[in-house]
Amino acid sequence: MRRIFSVIEANNSVPATPPAQAHVQAPEECINAIQAAWAEALRCDFGRAREALLCRLADTCSELARLYPNDAKVLLWNGIVMTGYAKSLGGLCGLQLQLQAKIALEQAMALAPQDGAPCLYLGLLYDQAPEAPYGFGDEARAKALLEKGLNLMLNSGQVDRRTA
Repeated sequence: MRRIFSVIEANNSVPATPPAQAHVQAPEECINAIQAAWAEALRCDFGRAREALLCRLADTCSELARLYPNDAKVLLWNGIVMTGYAKSLGGLCGLQLQLQAKIALEQAMALAPQDGAPCLYLGLLYDQAPEAPYGFGDEARAKALLEKGLNLMLNSGQVDRRTA
């Protein structure tokens, strides 16, 4: 696992301040490393070890989102990781992370309106989150986002219609 974070850090030779250009994308190696770390965290059988992996990955994703605020892939993965970490933690800490995930996924949707993935993950988040007054969960909003995300994925060819 340390090797994956070393890859992220090595490929992220960006200054501590965000890039000045509006549409700077994170290096593809960073996204690939996040995906690999996410998969490893999901395969981890030990709760505390998984939580530690997710914590480190959430910190890394948050930093990448700060460095690349206009990269929809970074924001999408930030939302995915925050959602998983929130589920792992539960309780009030989980609620705060769910809110951060919601914000990241909404930003990803705004930056990539034809990508169905942010809609799908945001729909799942609305379905999992507790309803008001504690959270923002909303079954109707979840259904609408899931349908929109699926339609976008089907229409863009991201999903084979025969298997969907």
